Amino acid sequence: MATLAVVGHAAAVTQLVGNAFGLIAKIKRAVETARQNKLECDLIARCVPTINGVLSSLPQEPEVVAPLQELNITLQEAHDMVVACRDRSSANLFFRSRRHAECFTQVNLRIMSDINILNLCLLNIIARRQKTTTIALVPSSESCSGYPQQTRSQMVVVPDCPRMFTLVEIAAATNNFAVELGAGCSGKVYKGRLHDGPEVAVKVLDKHGRQDVEHAFVTELEILFPLRHDHIVRLVGWYTEEKDPMFVYEHEHMSNGTLRDHLVHVGLRTRMRVRLSGGFSSTPVRVCWRTRVEVLLGVSRAVEHLHCSGIIHLDVSSSNILLDATWMSRLSGFGAAVLQAPAVAGGQVVEEVVGTPGYLDTGRVSPASDVCSFGVVMLEALTGEDPATLEVDSSLQAIRDGKLRDVLDCRPATLPQFDALDLVAHTAERCMYPRGKGRPSMTDVVASLEKALRMILIR
Repeated sequence: MATLAVVGHAAAVTQLVGNAFGLIAKIKRAVETARQNKLECDLIARCVPTINGVLSSLPQEPEVVAPLQELNITLQEAHDMVVACRDRSSANLFFRSRRHAECFTQVNLRIMSDINILNLCLLNIIARRQKTTTIALVPSSESCSGYPQQTRSQMVVVPDCPRMFTLVEIAAATNNFAVELGAGCSGKVYKGRLHDGPEVAVKVLDKHGRQDVEHAFVTELEILFPLRHDHIVRLVGWYTEEKDPMFVYEHEHMSNGTLRDHLVHVGLRTRMRVRLSGGFSSTPVRVCWRTRVEVLLGVSRAVEHLHCSGIIHLDVSSSNILLDATWMSRLSGFGAAVLQAPAVAGGQVVEEVVGTPGYLDTGRVSPASDVCSFGVVMLEALTGEDPATLEVDSSLQAIRDGKLRDVLDCRPATLPQFDALDLVAHTAERCMYPRGKGRPSMTDVVASLEKALRMILIR
């Protein structure tokens, strides 16, 4: 009976995938002859490569059947709308075009939501398979290594990938969410320890904090799942069942808080409280320019890696730069990130931009948007000022006028490293050029920061 059920699910998936491919082909043909709402029809057609990629990678598992059915319903509705734009009279369509545009927007959003759910199913399946791939092998005297010769040749090395956790596992790891590490607009972070040893940080996303929390969760999961980089936060796993969705990260990567924690000027009372609690009143980031430049260099390499992978972060900020026990920096906060669409002139249009200056003025995003935001981070590192109160224009003008000392943070010793800091400052100024085409690439920024660090090291 179990075998028949598996065969039944496989047949259902095969049929649904075939139906979806058929609808996609019909949509593409109908779009070519659509006379009204041409732009909206083209936007649906642009989703086709993404849909094809997801459909081609779907395994024949039962959990993909329901979301596949929903996708087929949405694609059928999209096809009917495109056909309507082709067949109705021009006069009738002229008066209905605005209403149709709104309907197209809703259908596009539903298509992307269906794709996100399918991607989430795919990630869960991958995680489950990796969890069950570990095979306990009994040592044998047949070989000096302790394993039979034929068994050794068949051993599969399973990559260390994120996995899905249960609520019971997370509650046990965090002692029922006993130790809160921090809180923000997107949710709270709790400290925990997995049953097999490593410390973790569990981020509980607040569904009431943002309307698009589900989309942000799926986006971050899709992007972080395959990412491996020394300066990008490591995802251990996730939870998405009954309560608010959660991410599980390596706590080691954030044991020293965020860059903003160490840069912001605090009052005397706060400094005393932090000092008494063993906090970071005097840390390498606060008192050493070399550490600040090393932190910036690490993050620039992370953003460069993202851009080479076709990812735009959209929220590069000092509060999303984590510091580990050795003060190595790691980039986090991928909930607003997007995959870069190929050949989109002037950047992509996004409905809601969450993050830092650099794309808020036009609503268009591109790699140059991240470059501008990183310029703000560099300026923050140089001045020690919170970006909310930082006088960007006057600081940039001081840099242009050769008066960097007027705005430089006075906490670290300056004189031996001034030439290097001047290079960092002028790089930040270039990053914040008003027009994206005038900004350097992240590869150029990395090169400038590497040069600045070398200048500091040889002093």
